[in-house]
Order: sequence, then structure tokens, then C-alpha cells
Amino acid sequence: MITVGDLQAMQDVTTGALLTIETVHHEVHEGEMYHAAYTNGSVANNGTVDLLLTTGAKEAHTVWEVFAGGQVTVSLYEAPTTSAAGTAVTAYNMKRSSTNTPTAAVTHTPTVSATGTVTLVNGRILPGGTSPTTRVGGGIRANAEWIMKASTKYLMRITNKSGGTIAINAVLEWYEEAA
Repeated sequence: MITVGDLQAMQDVTTGALLTIETVHHEVHEGEMYHAAYTNGSVANNGTVDLLLTTGAKEAHTVWEVFAGGQVTVSLYEAPTTSAAGTAVTAYNMKRSSTNTPTAAVTHTPTVSATGTVTLVNGRILPGGTSPTTRVGGGIRANAEWIMKASTKYLMRITNKSGGTIAINAVLEWYEEAA
């Protein structure tokens, strides 16, 4: 342990190196990191999977991830108009001993009448398809987080462009901080 004033840092016993962890890893240790995932195993060509994040009183620092059995496009919208939130997706605290719960809620298959006032991600392509040369699935994950405004809806829409019926999985991981 190294102490400088009121600050303390851990030190490797063998090498003496200063030990640090990334912010996201720290949020897991604090019991403030959440995980929600939804899979639709049978999405028809040109069909969509919609995931709705409704933030609570805190900003949500989010990372989205999509896996698909063929080519899809992924879009992210701010402030969609919805008449029904859809079916709740369970959000798990990634520190399993923590009793903290998120202020945000995640649902799938909301009733959407307008996608939103701002398109944050517009049709990012995850390649794949059903022909012998493109029959492949894949996944994408944002490397940088999106910090979502408090008390706001966000819609992730994943559209099957594979030419066939495929499985689509959407994952949202986030931590929350006061704005």
C-alpha cells in the first residue's frame, strides 16, 4: 500500500508496480454496473428487433452490443415516440452481492410511432447473409460509451437485411451517475 496524504494505492508485492483498474471495472466493484440482454431467435428478413432504454433520474453511461446470424443494420435514436414500452428485460447488477438497482429500464418490442428527434447511429452495418459467400454471423460492440441523458428514451433498432430468417441478440451494459 502506498499512501500520499489522504490517498492510498495498492502496490504489487513482487514488482512494486502501482495497481489500477479501469473506471468500468470500478463501477462493477461499486455495484453500479448493470447488464440486460434480449434474443429473438427468429427474425424474418427486413424484420426488426427494438430495444428501448428509458433512463431514470441519473445519466446512463452505456455500451451496446449486437450479435446476429446474418447481415443487419443497427440504428440508435434519441427521444422516440412510444405508446407502449414493451416487455421488460431483466437488468442484472454485475456485482451479484449488491442490492443496488438501476434507475433506468430496458424493454423489448415497444410500440413505436416515431423513431426519435435525433439519430445517433444511422444504419451501421453488421455484415453477413445467406448466400454461400456471405453465410456468416457476427457481432459489434461500441468501444466508447454513450452517456445518455437522464429521464430520456433511447431506441436501438436492429433490422435483418440477410435475405433470410436469423437470430438477433442485443446487449446493453451501463452504469449510472448523477448528472
